[in-house]
Parts: sequence; C-alpha cells; structure tokens
Amino acid sequence: MQKDRSYPRLQGNQRLYQVVARQIARLIEQNAADKSWRMPSERELAEELSVSRPVVREAVIALEMRGIVEVRGRAGIMVLPSRLSQVNFELSVSDIGPGPFELLEARLAIESSAAALAAERATNYDILVLEECIAQMEQETEVVLLQEKGDRDFHMTIARMTNNAIIVSMIEALWAQRDESLMWKKLHEHIHAESVRPLWIGDHHAILSALRMRHPDAAYKAMARHIRNVTNELLEADERGRVVTE
Repeated sequence: MQKDRSYPRLQGNQRLYQVVARQIARLIEQNAADKSWRMPSERELAEELSVSRPVVREAVIALEMRGIVEVRGRAGIMVLPSRLSQVNFELSVSDIGPGPFELLEARLAIESSAAALAAERATNYDILVLEECIAQMEQETEVVLLQEKGDRDFHMTIARMTNNAIIVSMIEALWAQRDESLMWKKLHEHIHAESVRPLWIGDHHAILSALRMRHPDAAYKAMARHIRNVTNELLEADERGRVVTE
C-alpha cells in the first residue's frame, strides 16, 4: 500500500517547516543517549515524516541556524553535541519567515504565468532591456549569488511587461522576502556559485528566446523550468558536498 504523503495539518500561523523541525528535534532528543545513533538523511527523514524533501530541507536549515545541527556535505546532517540540551524547538521564538522552497513554489506559480502574459505584450524595447540584464548577469561573476542585480532586474522587467500592477507588486513582494530571508542566506552557503551560474544564465536565455518569439506557452515553460532548476540545485547542493567559493 502506498504511504500517505499528505502534509500535517497546521494550526494558526504555523509553518510546515516549523512542525517538521520540532519533529526532528524530538527525534534527536529521543536518541541523544545512543552513541551509535546517526541522523537519518534528508531523504530518509522525508519518507519517515511523510513530507516532501524541500520541507525537510527547510526544517534542517531552521535547526542549523539555531546551532542544533550542522550540514557537512557528504557527511550529511550532524548533531552538535554541545547543543543537545537545546533541541526543544519553540514555535513562539522560531518563526524566521517563509521557507526558501515555499517562496520558490510561489514564484513558480506567479512568475511562470507572468512570463506567459509578458510574451503577449512584449515590445522591442522590453527585449532590449532583457538582453542588457543578461549581459549584466554574465559580467557579475564575482558577485555573491544573492546580490546579483542583473538577475533581479531581469525578473522584475518581465513582471512590468505584463502591464499589471498587481502582478508587479506580488513579484516585488516575493523578491523582497527572498532578500530579507535569513534562511535563504543560510541555504546559499552550500551552493558553488561557479557551477550554477552557467546553468541559470542559460535558463534566462531560454526565457528571453520565448519572449522574443512572443510565444506565451514557451515563455511559461521556460520560466517554470528555470525556477525548478533553482529549486533542484538548492535541494541537492549538500548531497554533492558543495561549498561556497565566494
């Protein structure tokens, strides 16, 4: 029989990663006296807790930010012995904003549709602006991934191409939350910028090509592919043992 993959029911303003972080904290606490016990992998935790891997990744980041665990590349998730007495994950002091994958899920839904609408309304001037954004991205090789101006300008240009103020404000809000998120910054510590830049710049070229052709379906798919590529890279970086080389 297939295991139920439905998410736990949330109460009030709880975030799912907070619930899962508390479950992982209890698991650590229950096994603290067992010297032979090792923390399960994120894949194993996702299976055991019946949630998606992105949610587990967010929960692990939250615990890592509190100094309870540390992600060590191929060694996996390591419990820090000095903090075992602090594994009680109190919701009231642990809301550090939306999880990175929650934000990406929202971007996938909103920005993909925005790209399709932008393809219908694109002007020659818009295309030139997007070309300049990509050119800037290609020059920002020494810039920290989270501070790349060309990337943000590219996505916000597409938002404005929709000529819909509500869509623009929604996408602006998502990017503002990303910029302010401590979880985003922590997650990016495990990304090797030199490896992902070519892939992500290639994604932007594909989006631009679809917009240049005024092809809404192709623009939707290209944007969705890009955001899924970002999601997969952020999710898999630790398993490949990557480190930042900023």
